[in-house]
Amino acid sequence: MPNHARNETTPRPTPRFEALVAEAGRIAVGLGHSHTGAEHLMLALLRDPDAVPTQVLAELADPAQVDKRLLDLVTSPTYHENRHTDRPHP
Repeated sequence: MPNHARNETTPRPTPRFEALVAEAGRIAVGLGHSHTGAEHLMLALLRDPDAVPTQVLAELADPAQVDKRLLDLVTSPTYHENRHTDRPHP
């Protein structure tokens, strides 16, 4: 079976997840980025008030403030210098 094939134990993405990934791509393009990363996914998630993680976050902080801070970071002059995309994940 090819690695990309799904089986009964592989979870399928939900329509909301697929929409979130698509929105993250649009956000990345809108920011002039040539990649889509976790930061773009986070921005897309923050902008979906019906998403469960966003609802939980709203109990702890203002999602709009988190969005603004993240947007400030990804549009800063040093953003591309500090991405460390080649660093292995723990």
